[in-house]
Amino acid sequence: FGHLPTRPHLVKATTRQGQCDSAMMMMHTAASAVSSVARKAGPHKVFVYGTLKTNFYNHPLLVTTRAAFLGTANTCRPMRLALGEYGVPYLFEQRGEEDDVVPGELWEVDDAGLDALDVLEGVEEGMYSRVELDVEVWWRNRDACAKGDEEGEEPWDPPEKDAGPRGEAQVVSAFGYVAGPASLARGVGSPRSGHRTLGAYSLEVHEAEYVPKHRRAAGSLGTSGGGTDPHR
Repeated sequence: FGHLPTRPHLVKATTRQGQCDSAMMMMHTAASAVSSVARKAGPHKVFVYGTLKTNFYNHPLLVTTRAAFLGTANTCRPMRLALGEYGVPYLFEQRGEEDDVVPGELWEVDDAGLDALDVLEGVEEGMYSRVELDVEVWWRNRDACAKGDEEGEEPWDPPEKDAGPRGEAQVVSAFGYVAGPASLARGVGSPRSGHRTLGAYSLEVHEAEYVPKHRRAAGSLGTSGGGTDPHR
């Protein structure tokens, strides 16, 4: 973790809520559509909350694009997470009364990696929209990491939330994928759809519900032009 760049807008605070509130006063307070945000050259931070997480079906795409794991993370503000058709998880910019922050992972990708994610998520078709989000990430203190390496400690796993002195939480800006216009037009996540709201997209739900793109009906969102399947 010693190679992670220090970003000027990283904000520390004594509590999760205080940290997020302070960061959002200094940065944008809501997700902004990528179409209105000029994309700079990589590397890019990307927050994943569904099938791209470690041990999930589409995670090999991050491996083959040589993405770097930065830490466990969650959205800084409460957002709605719903399970759509074919067991596909969708994050929504509009929240409900009972929604909470959404957990996931923070990764770093290069330009080619971000392009591959855009294809997987069907951005051009409107299945998802790539937006900028404020996320809270937990990673190891850099000084402690260097000391641990010198002492020959075993590889360190990122801590859970509020894990104590070995974890250092910071708020960063990252790309994330939310329900796109085509998905919203089809009623994904709407009350009439019957799609249930989730607190987190667990491996148990994933294994029971998720249907890979190559097994979906023709014309399904995200399958235009063959889509992208890291297993095929």
